[in-house]
Amino acid sequence: MNVKHWMRNWQERFASLGVELIVADVAQSFVVVDVAERMVVLAPSLKLSAADRMLQKIHAWWQRQSDRVEGQSCSLVSC
Repeated sequence: MNVKHWMRNWQERFASLGVELIVADVAQSFVVVDVAERMVVLAPSLKLSAADRMLQKIHAWWQRQSDRVEGQSCSLVSC
């Protein structure tokens, strides 16, 4: 699997919901969801299969919640 293509595909899917998806050092967490900033951060050490499963769940959640997360004050949720 081409990792760059995989990442670009997920970035486009999240962008359609107004959410930014990036890869960055997030300490010991695998995924950080910042609802207030509309951002999902992946740890670079995360295995592709695990990241894919998590992103599917996060994307589905954001689709259901997209109208309700506007203006929420909560910030970081790690999984």
